[in-house]
Amino acid sequence: MGTRETTAFVLLPLILAGIVLLPPWVYLGAVALVGLLAAWELVALFRAKGHPVPAAPTLLAAAVGMTVAWLKDPKLWVAFTVLCVLLVPVWYLLSRAPLEGASAGMAGSLFIACYFAVTAGAMGLLRLSFSPEVGWKVVLLHCLTIWGGDSGAYYVGVKWGKHKMAPRVSPKKSWEGIVGGTAVTFFGIWFCRTVFFPELPWPLALAVGALLALLAPVGDLVESLFKRDAGVKDSSDLIPGHGGFLDRTDSLFFAAPFTWALLILLWPQ
Repeated sequence: MGTRETTAFVLLPLILAGIVLLPPWVYLGAVALVGLLAAWELVALFRAKGHPVPAAPTLLAAAVGMTVAWLKDPKLWVAFTVLCVLLVPVWYLLSRAPLEGASAGMAGSLFIACYFAVTAGAMGLLRLSFSPEVGWKVVLLHCLTIWGGDSGAYYVGVKWGKHKMAPRVSPKKSWEGIVGGTAVTFFGIWFCRTVFFPELPWPLALAVGALLALLAPVGDLVESLFKRDAGVKDSSDLIPGHGGFLDRTDSLFFAAPFTWALLILLWPQ
């Protein structure tokens, strides 16, 4: 068993138990912590390219954005967006940061804060937007399906991958891996609905599977853009065998707003 498998063997049961057994506020705290660690890694990638993204205001804005999303008040969300756009330049003025690269730094700061407010915010809404009996099931289905699809794509790609999908961005990804990941994604949907989520209608379950089979690889490729631009393989080495928190959350976070929107629109509770 390699480092990748050992880490997953140790952490996965703890994560699953936390999703199922712990109250929502603990889950939200974990999402916020992981989201901020991933945001910090993305700040580091921007800085590696010479873009002076300020860490403290960026992470603070991301944390506030997640909280605003979880309060589910559209007016607060508008206020957060307006203040975020206006206050980042003010911070640059007051901090007397170097003028060189200021535009890139401000743009990066705003992107990172809004990106995690939307994506990590949606990870929280997957739990909060449904009844307590259903919310943990939605989160578990989202996570297990994406993790399964990622693993299927990885192992099938390693063994049989010959046709590169996006060699410029992610040289190791192959179309064979995508096929394997898609197959395991739909198996994950079947498993989740059969074992613990029978109230989810089959047509909607299959729609979620199709959505995640498409968007999970896109989220991975989006993160690969930042890593290739910075010239690094992983966002960090904080998780043995898996890279950093940004590496482990790219697909989960990117697909979360779409899973949430699909279920809210087609399966109102």
